[in-house]
Amino acid sequence: RTARGLTNIPSFLQLRGGGSSSSDGGYNNGKPSTNKSSEKKDGSFGITMNISPEGKINAKVDIETPETVKEMATDALNKMDHGLGAAHLVGPGGAAADDSTTESATTSTSTSKSKSTVHISSKFPISPAELPHFALMSIMMFLFIYVFTTVRDTKDTLVVSNCGAEAIPFLKLYAVMPCATAFIVAYSKMSNALGKRALFYATLAPFFVFYLGFAWVLFPMRDKLHFPAAAGATGAGNAAMNLLRYWSFSLFFVVSELWASAGVPLLFWQCANDVTPMSQAKRFYPLFAVTGNLAPIFSGKIMSFVISLQKTNDDIGFGSTLKTLSVIKAVVGIGIVAIYQRVYAMAEERDRKERTEQSLSTIRGIQKSGKVEITMKFEKPKKKLTLKESAKELMASRELKAMAMMVFCYNVCVELTEVLWKALLRKTYPTKSSYMAYMARFSQTVGWVAFFLQLVASEIINVFGWKWTAMIPPVTMGVTAVAFFGAIIAGEEHIPLAQALLIGTVQNVANKVTKYSLFDPCKEMAYIPLGPDAKVKGKAAVDVLGARLGRSMGSATQQLLVFLVGGASGSILNCAPYLGTCYVVAIAVWSNAVSVLGRLFDSTDDSPKVDNTQKLEKIGEAITIIKSIEDAKREKKKNSKGKSEAGK
Repeated sequence: RTARGLTNIPSFLQLRGGGSSSSDGGYNNGKPSTNKSSEKKDGSFGITMNISPEGKINAKVDIETPETVKEMATDALNKMDHGLGAAHLVGPGGAAADDSTTESATTSTSTSKSKSTVHISSKFPISPAELPHFALMSIMMFLFIYVFTTVRDTKDTLVVSNCGAEAIPFLKLYAVMPCATAFIVAYSKMSNALGKRALFYATLAPFFVFYLGFAWVLFPMRDKLHFPAAAGATGAGNAAMNLLRYWSFSLFFVVSELWASAGVPLLFWQCANDVTPMSQAKRFYPLFAVTGNLAPIFSGKIMSFVISLQKTNDDIGFGSTLKTLSVIKAVVGIGIVAIYQRVYAMAEERDRKERTEQSLSTIRGIQKSGKVEITMKFEKPKKKLTLKESAKELMASRELKAMAMMVFCYNVCVELTEVLWKALLRKTYPTKSSYMAYMARFSQTVGWVAFFLQLVASEIINVFGWKWTAMIPPVTMGVTAVAFFGAIIAGEEHIPLAQALLIGTVQNVANKVTKYSLFDPCKEMAYIPLGPDAKVKGKAAVDVLGARLGRSMGSATQQLLVFLVGGASGSILNCAPYLGTCYVVAIAVWSNAVSVLGRLFDSTDDSPKVDNTQKLEKIGEAITIIKSIEDAKREKKKNSKGKSEAGK
């Protein structure tokens, strides 16, 4: 009972063990101090250690167990063994069981452990006991990615069809980036004020409320809410003005971009890091996306089916599609909340069982040796840091800086190719319905390729290791991007528009498939060894702000090039040679960040573990010396008192 609350005692710790003698003593600012103690009738005694904030981290003490404690241990062991379904190791009245009973219990325990560690197959390294947790987390990822795919295809349809692909860089730089910064500030402040679960709900709910409001209120009232067309604007200026004119579509785009950074990267993976032990993460994380990457397939199928139900191909028919999709998203949101509650309940139950098993092991040790071994941990209370202090502390981490550079460069690369591809797509499919139908087919292709790649992702990580697996996305994206930029530079007279669009589609499939199957699992594995602040605030800064900075850098580069070399039409296609050069530079910086992070992890794995045995022994010796001093003092005081009475 005392050991459970050790870290809650700020300045001293009282341990109760057993023995026939009494001892009290401790340290006060590094010096031995004498503390008053009272000996109990059952022979137990207390040791009080007063420590300074600079005191020892751990102390280890062996204390003889009195008979009353042994009886309590026997009784607890009976109850706990019964609760776990194991054979009793003690007989009635605390008597020791015979050898056959003990052997039976040992066999039962070893059999249950072996069952819990046997994997279903080498390709599916999950044990039957781990299957419920794995299945729920996979379904949760599926739901997150389903929403992401649906809103991604919808936002592109709304903005590209009405404002042009050239408007996207303006929107990402001047709207998405400031909103992402405000989101990080609000999220950091909420993380200080709210609990972990309340923070999840407060972050999740506004997105689904907005999507319902847009489909049922904003889009039906678009003609009344939008501004009239601006006169005199041409080229890139016209694209930027259209963003203001169709402000509700721009707002949908901004919210969906925030969901892309807050959904899977932040909310899902933060939950996964909390409820998945490191021993399971290396096996689970690559496989989570096997189910999760089926979401684009389902999203594309559902979207194609809903579009086929449209009675007309105009905005009225498109509005009915938005309403149907928003209702489906709301149901998915409810499913995410239900699974979130369940996986945390399962994690708490797993922790409780582990603590129970540890308690069983401790009690058996007490029965066998008659001693209590207690480890004391002394921790300073941590004050909550401000946003500025947190940012300063997190940026001192080499691991976080390397991860931030990986996320930054990935998003720069995606931005440099995606807008070009969408410009070709708009030329080929000018209407909203045809554009959205193509995006639905694109999502299905991404889902199928990602699904098959994910089946071998665990094997890839096991064979190549973290570093070389993390190097696959930049290499793959770089090779396909060179082919795409070359097709655009060659022009329609050498490469037809349809072929250039196909090459761009393949490149964008590679962008997303390698991210879902390899980039995300490797990045999330890198968070697990980090501290709690890095997992919450650091992750938010890297995944949300780092992603937005990367997109904004790509958008700013495109804007500058459109104004300089875009020509009278302000077409992004004229900027392909310069964008290709920027792309190659980003790939090189990304690869270097992977190498740096790989070296950091290699050095962490090879570093020797700290052995505190000698320190603990010295602390034990010090306690023994103090006990001897106190015994000598009491003996001397007793003798002097006897001599004084004899004199009288």
